[in-house]
Amino acid sequence: MTHHPDPTPQRPRRRPDWRWTLALGLLLILGGIVALLNPFAASLTAVAIAAVVFMLAGVLQLWIAFNGGGETGGRVALGLLGLLILAFGVSLMANPLAGLLSLTLLVGLFFVGTGVVRLWIGLSLRTRPGWGWLAGSGAVSLALGLMILVFLPEAAPGLLGLFLGVDLLTSGAGATALALHLRHG
Repeated sequence: MTHHPDPTPQRPRRRPDWRWTLALGLLLILGGIVALLNPFAASLTAVAIAAVVFMLAGVLQLWIAFNGGGETGGRVALGLLGLLILAFGVSLMANPLAGLLSLTLLVGLFFVGTGVVRLWIGLSLRTRPGWGWLAGSGAVSLALGLMILVFLPEAAPGLLGLFLGVDLLTSGAGATALALHLRHG
């Protein structure tokens, strides 16, 4: 048996620069603090970002409908869906307070749905280690979702901003921890 060495030399694997990851982590933490200090402004920012994303998605869907191949009926359906998505984005941008309410409602429904599913899966895995964490996570999501739905519309103005702030803080903490690990690893 003959051995043929690989003719392409292997370059040493570059380690990521921990300083960029640390900068990202600190920036995310700063954003989280700002969002928590003014959750209403952060909520409106989240609505504006969602509006832009929906408008871009609607335009792209329309472009696909007009420029794609396929059956006419399918293209018409794609075009109508694109118009609907675009209209939703425009309505979010035109009336951010109403958009805030509708997005908060969607977040509440999402938490209820994911909470029920995780709780059910966790309880169905009772014989396995760690099942309690999954079930507990589901119970917390379910409780948060129900609280959102019960306290609508009063909860809407700051809730998305609060969630955004917490998410930015935890993401920043994770990136910072990774950077410190990369620095010493």
